[in-house]
Amino acid sequence: MKIKIFTKLFAIGAACVLSICGCGNGASDITDGEVVGADWRTWGIIDDYGTLTLDGTETDVCVCLFADRAELYYDRENQELFKTIEFPEKLSDEEYEKLSIEFIDNTGDDNTDIVFVVGTENTVDRRFSYIYDSDVKDFAYDAFSAYPNPNVVDDSGEEGVVDFTGRYTEPDTGRCLIEISKEGEDTYTIVVNWSNGAAEDYIWAITGATYGEYGDELVYEDALYYHRIYEDEETYTDEDIYDDGTGRFYMTEGGMLGWESNNTELDGIDGEGMFECLDR
Repeated sequence: MKIKIFTKLFAIGAACVLSICGCGNGASDITDGEVVGADWRTWGIIDDYGTLTLDGTETDVCVCLFADRAELYYDRENQELFKTIEFPEKLSDEEYEKLSIEFIDNTGDDNTDIVFVVGTENTVDRRFSYIYDSDVKDFAYDAFSAYPNPNVVDDSGEEGVVDFTGRYTEPDTGRCLIEISKEGEDTYTIVVNWSNGAAEDYIWAITGATYGEYGDELVYEDALYYHRIYEDEETYTDEDIYDDGTGRFYMTEGGMLGWESNNTELDGIDGEGMFECLDR
């Protein structure tokens, strides 16, 4: 739920004027005959509050939303900017009126990511995300998340169905490559290669994966899972581990690919694996 000291009655015009000095200038002010004091939070335009967990540190922030950016301030009496996030494009007046923010760990790395949502409680018109990168200590725009709806329109033009086609990797180590391709109108072939160094790979071969009840997941059965051991670059042996695997792949609201295996005791995939898209 969005919390506001002032509503967006001022819309885009006033927001741009106020942005010259952030959400306020730190001075005392009078509203309806009452002195509200020097605490800028009592009279600045604040759209929401939240807590960011970044590299193990928690930071409470106040959020000021504008048509082209979000300004995050420390949740304290003296106004101090924490970070500004620029949007990929400026929102229209109508989009801005329906803009809200969510703090969520989309990648499963224990860092808070930021998702902006344009829409109402019942209808999402647009959603775009920023993923926190620990290496550069900043948020990076996730271009694959800029969907009108988390259920992406597929290449047939059918709404509410995600096109899973593409290559995905495990973001922390890059040792896992998932290749998903269409084998029919509503079925996919999935090959997962999880490298354990130069000497061995763990491979899943899945055919006939189909959409679940909703268009944002692929369910599969009879998956083949085997261990490949290399003697050299061209010589290897395969050891089958199981040939009746079941589970699902699903797309998160931030555009990450999730994987949930029902054979976790044998393969260690417990539903917490998140993979980022390399290309589609």
